[in-house]
Amino acid sequence: IAPGDLAHVFEPFFTTGRSIGGTGLGLAIVSNIVTSMLKGRITVRSEPGKGADFTLSFPKRSAD
Repeated sequence: IAPGDLAHVFEPFFTTGRSIGGTGLGLAIVSNIVTSMLKGRITVRSEPGKGADFTLSFPKRSAD
């Protein structure tokens, strides 16, 4: 992921792959589920030419 794109990857309709059918909704949906529904966090880091790492963190839930 290009450095200039990192700040936008979770925005709805942001895509660099529209020419191959990308809609830009996948990561926006995942981010919404993780943060809003599950009260978690998602982060991304990328090294161009080497790939990207996505980290999902969720709050611990006490056993009932």
